[in-house]
Amino acid sequence: MARLLVYLHVAVKQRAFQSLLGAGLPGVDTTAVGRAGDFERALQDGPDAVLSLPVVLGANKLSPALRGFSRGSSEERYALVGAGSAPDVGKVASVGALDLLGRDGTNRFVRRLVNPQARVERVTKIEDLLPLLQIQRVDAVLLPARLVSELRAASRLTLVERELEVTVALPAVASTGPGGASLLTAISKMPKDVSKLLGVEEWR
Repeated sequence: MARLLVYLHVAVKQRAFQSLLGAGLPGVDTTAVGRAGDFERALQDGPDAVLSLPVVLGANKLSPALRGFSRGSSEERYALVGAGSAPDVGKVASVGALDLLGRDGTNRFVRRLVNPQARVERVTKIEDLLPLLQIQRVDAVLLPARLVSELRAASRLTLVERELEVTVALPAVASTGPGGASLLTAISKMPKDVSKLLGVEEWR
């Protein structure tokens, strides 16, 4: 059975995400992880394909063989979200963000999108971004614009977002083993509701 490793942050619990992927990719041995360290360990086990953000694939010297697209683009907008007022991108001193690449890699990723001097507070789950704003640990949090509504629904704070000009590539798949080709085919036919959870409308 071909083995797929998935490393993405989504708006559902990890176990539910793994179940959805399993149902959407029958006959595939799917492992979903949500932490950078778990991803690095699972990668050493030699999966046949890896589904993650291209920035993560690139950091691990992997090349996308299949890219996710939404509204005809393989890139998506990110947003800075603040409590009470829209953050000023150039002035935010501290930013909460999902830990994609460990400390140094995530710091570089976030500072490229916002302020090069910003202090970065990393979390491992989308819902962990909210407490950072509630206790005023950061000036703003950074996440894909499509996930802002999920954040807003879970909070009593008045959340205001500012979309960034810089875009980030949508999830993609790298073939890493003998079963990779069959996995690329399976993912390209994945049910639309599962792909949509990843921010993807089609694969090509």
